[in-house]
Amino acid sequence: MCAFFFSRSVAVSLSDPTSRVPSSQRDVSADSGAPNTWRVFERALSQLGCTRYGLLLFGAACQCITIAITWPLWQVREMPPHLPTFDLPQISFGWILVASLVWVAVRPRSGLAVHWGVLIVAAVLDQFRLQPQFFSIAVLMTACVWDAGHRIARWSLVSTWVWAGVHKLLSPDWFGYASHWLVARSGLDADATYMSFALVVALVELAVGVLAIFRPRWAAPACAVMHVGIALTISPLLVDWNESVLPWNLSVAVIGSWVLLTTKPWYPVAAWEKLVCAVGLIAPVGFYGGYVDHGFSGVLYSASIPQGLITSRSGTRPIEGWGDLHVPFPKERRTIRIYFEQVAEPGGKLHLADIRPWLKDAFYVLNSNRDAVAIDRDEFFSNMPVGSLGSATVEISGVGVDSWRSKFELQKAGVRMVRQAEGQPIFAVEFTPENFDASLLEHVVRLPNVMQIQLAGTSVQDADLRKLVDLRLLTGIGLDRTSVTDEGISHLRDLPYLQYIECDETSITAEGLDAVVKKTFGPPD
Repeated sequence: MCAFFFSRSVAVSLSDPTSRVPSSQRDVSADSGAPNTWRVFERALSQLGCTRYGLLLFGAACQCITIAITWPLWQVREMPPHLPTFDLPQISFGWILVASLVWVAVRPRSGLAVHWGVLIVAAVLDQFRLQPQFFSIAVLMTACVWDAGHRIARWSLVSTWVWAGVHKLLSPDWFGYASHWLVARSGLDADATYMSFALVVALVELAVGVLAIFRPRWAAPACAVMHVGIALTISPLLVDWNESVLPWNLSVAVIGSWVLLTTKPWYPVAAWEKLVCAVGLIAPVGFYGGYVDHGFSGVLYSASIPQGLITSRSGTRPIEGWGDLHVPFPKERRTIRIYFEQVAEPGGKLHLADIRPWLKDAFYVLNSNRDAVAIDRDEFFSNMPVGSLGSATVEISGVGVDSWRSKFELQKAGVRMVRQAEGQPIFAVEFTPENFDASLLEHVVRLPNVMQIQLAGTSVQDADLRKLVDLRLLTGIGLDRTSVTDEGISHLRDLPYLQYIECDETSITAEGLDAVVKKTFGPPD
């Protein structure tokens, strides 16, 4: 990088930035031709030094490439809709962001302040832009300009790595379908290696984060190898995936390693730095309560994020990302709800499924004012009117989100799951005596559209049926040749559509059936 800037002869010596050549003594040839373009960079180079300035330009280039990859995200658009924090007029930010990066190259300090301001305003106007890679690269660029930014960047990396490992270790989804999917898409034998892959990745991320706290210089090569490895690993997967994280991984590998190599004090200096770093280290625990976005909590590929499914008169629509914006949907409870209000028609319903232990699923219907109104589970699955939602409301029965984790665990156990058609939700589950395990019933409940369960001949017990009370659409259950009694089926008495129970060769009585089975025509289609 130094050779690049010194390749042209300049009138001011970079080794002595205080020296200046009077304009009257300049070479006439310099004035007669085009102005020396590189002169505008001299001040920045002299302020930061060759290494810092070169890394700053590298970070700006990575940010510019990321913006180019996601260019439609920064424009005014119709679909996918904007997800505004406040209802304000939309403007296009693409060229403004590029201009701010040019400013960074010429005047790093004021340019970075402007770049941060533009990023924040753009995210406020559209929460689709709350993608962590944009802000992380900005933090790394800040590390190249200010000493305080250098220290904050170091602790930002620590927080990202430590929490990325912790979230994975705490995530059943990571030790299930998420890691299996990643390994399978890499072309390896996923069934044989996904568990060891999941454990190794989580422990490596955690170890690098801890190393960056106590031995930052040792963590530097680990940082470079890990993020270059991630970039190489995910590159073959980027068809319909998140290619915008590639520049971020490269910027962390280069600038992040430099930050760790050049770290002097291991702790923040000023009081405000300590506060910023402490918040960065502690705040990610708020993810489990829904208080901090997963993208800013180090939740990387652990899959422990909420999901949304919209039901309308024309069918269902999962809330996903990608598409023309080339970024994932920022799946938070509030953004899923805002998206629902933007795209659904009155009478449409939303199932917001959340697997975090501190949070519960939520159900909504859109009223005539295009407000999402919270309803209970039975109202969601029913097509009966829900309160007073306006004359324009057309009631439909909602379709729930099938849990990826549950589908993976049931499939791994050999449990048969039946759909009415490809892409439709699972409506029937069949166990055999060989694959039945009472713990798997907890996964069946995470398939909320199930209407039939076959348990004939299995070792199911009375207490096990208590786990099925949230299957509100259940119409029939097969219990032939089981030890279930009237006490067991009594747990199902509150299911609104249960119409038949197969109970040959059991101790279930006619009186027990009459107390549970409903004399209705079942749930709506």
